[in-house]
Amino acid sequence: MMKRPRLTGRMLVVLATLALHPSVAPADDAAGSIVCWGAQVCGPVDGLASIAAGEYHNLGLKKDGSIVAWGNNYDGQCNVPSPNSGFTAVAAGYYNSLGLKKDGSIVAWGGNADGQCNVPSPNSGFVAIAAGYGHCLGLKKDGSIVAWGRSHEGQCMVPSPSADFVAVAAGEYHSVGLKKDGSIVAWGYNPYGQCNTPSPNSGFTAIAAESRHTLGLKKDGSIVAWGYNGDGRCNVPSPNSNFVAIASYGNNQAGICHSLGLKKDGTIVHWGGHSEGQNKVPSPNREFTAIAAGYIHSLGLKKDGSAVVWGRNSEGQCNVPSPNSEFTAIAAGYYHRLGLRKDGSIAAWGRNTKGQCNVASANSEFAAVAAGSSHSLGLKKTGMIVAWGNNSDGQCDVPSPNSGFTAVAAGYYHSLGLQKNGAIIAWGNNSDGQCDVPSPNSGFATVI
Repeated sequence: MMKRPRLTGRMLVVLATLALHPSVAPADDAAGSIVCWGAQVCGPVDGLASIAAGEYHNLGLKKDGSIVAWGNNYDGQCNVPSPNSGFTAVAAGYYNSLGLKKDGSIVAWGGNADGQCNVPSPNSGFVAIAAGYGHCLGLKKDGSIVAWGRSHEGQCMVPSPSADFVAVAAGEYHSVGLKKDGSIVAWGYNPYGQCNTPSPNSGFTAIAAESRHTLGLKKDGSIVAWGYNGDGRCNVPSPNSNFVAIASYGNNQAGICHSLGLKKDGTIVHWGGHSEGQNKVPSPNREFTAIAAGYIHSLGLKKDGSAVVWGRNSEGQCNVPSPNSEFTAIAAGYYHRLGLRKDGSIAAWGRNTKGQCNVASANSEFAAVAAGSSHSLGLKKTGMIVAWGNNSDGQCDVPSPNSGFTAVAAGYYHSLGLQKNGAIIAWGNNSDGQCDVPSPNSGFATVI
């Protein structure tokens, strides 16, 4: 068998509920869903229960109850079994996939070296699912948890009593369950203390599990993190309350990790590595409305429309052009930045080795911006896309007819455009299938 690729490099960590109590509306009632594809795997999206990401494959749950799967298919993890209908939830492990049916049964497919596709009998009464490296979790309607697959670290040994659970999450070799009373139970691999929920163990509303640490969101808006604490990634600053948004950038190969949290009052807090000052929020720290974390730098958008950027400035990526005002949107490439102004013009700054900061003329009537590694996209009010910068993989060659677009997004070496009719057009580098939009290509509401 061909050697499976390992996920390395950039990892965006987002706090999210991985499995919900049955009182939560199923995906069929959701307002919309997002589907993403390619080697740069997307993580959980806030407010959507219709997407899941494995190591190098993705699952999307459609409103009609069918599942679309794409990406790495070495073990058949993208071959959804027939009939592909009646699903209410999806979960993606490293090399296997899970689908929860309306009737409470679980369908599993893909890699099965550790028995992670052998759902225990009786296969019924399930309301939520989660998948780890080689093990899976199923939450029953009666609040009990069923675990199967690899258990060499005890990750399938659900502590007694297995009752009153409302959510489940699976890490690499450990498992987490959220109780109805707001407490968290964790078991399995624990060398970094990722199973030792801090006291007081109460008031939690959501859980997430990573390879070496665990996160819990409290009712009061605070975040609790425990386990591996390299670079202080578990040290949520005090006062830990009133969070409304979170952003994190991690690069395990480079040993880089930093996190940002946006408060209700418009201030930004930070934690994690800060070797280049990416966590030192400039003064005055107030009136922020959005945050973003990049490679050793950070961005904040102010209420007045100005952009603040800090951290490594080797390419001038922190030098916001003057006048720094009336910005309505910001986008970050690898070493360059774009800002869309209220008047429809674009400001670009930072590294310009490929012309990614040379905004195409006429610099007016733009409605949206997106930044790739070293190329840039601008969406005109007319629905046309303008692209400039690095075109080594055709990422700037917008397919014809270049019209009717409503949104744009840029990957490392590829680009995306959303059409009025809900279809997605993708072009550029396609080495990992990132331009192969799954069928049916319709009904999309946005691209990221």
